[in-house]
Amino acid sequence: MNRHMKLVGSVLGLSLVAILASCKSAPPRESVKPLTSVTVGGSYPTLAAQAKELEDALGRKDYGKVIDLTYPKVIEVAGGREKILEETTKEVQSMEADGVEIISSTCDAPRQFVSEGGNIYAVVPVTSKVKAQDGIFQTEGSLIAISSDGGKNWTFVDATGKDQTELKKVLPNLDELSLPPEKPPVKLSTK
Repeated sequence: MNRHMKLVGSVLGLSLVAILASCKSAPPRESVKPLTSVTVGGSYPTLAAQAKELEDALGRKDYGKVIDLTYPKVIEVAGGREKILEETTKEVQSMEADGVEIISSTCDAPRQFVSEGGNIYAVVPVTSKVKAQDGIFQTEGSLIAISSDGGKNWTFVDATGKDQTELKKVLPNLDELSLPPEKPPVKLSTK
């Protein structure tokens, strides 16, 4: 069970588990510029809509759509779309064979908007419920949302339970974001 709880620390990160695990070496580090806070003022309505779209795609097991909503640099570092799709499918099949099933996932309101160059970053809290052989668990995690077009379109990176070194391969400014602390899964019921 513990092996799979790590995999489903954030249901929205299913494909990203395979993606980050497949990273063999870091791409050349970009020059890291400090991020600056930006005012939100409700001006990014597509962020919530696209996070919901990602959540819905996972519920339908539409991993192709999940990958479409994944930050492109993650896909590049992982070896491309087809490789990610294959590895995600294997991870999900392994989880299901062990009796692990995602029941639900919800995204909370985005927090901490920052900008760097032409990109906007936001932290999106995620709560997931997972059924396993020994009960139902709730996990809390976060996504990092990235927009390179002024907030019209967003892609995502799962930040839950990931080694910060691995995340920095695709987000060199990660230290500038204030991610919520890691929380262990909470057992809600025995079945």
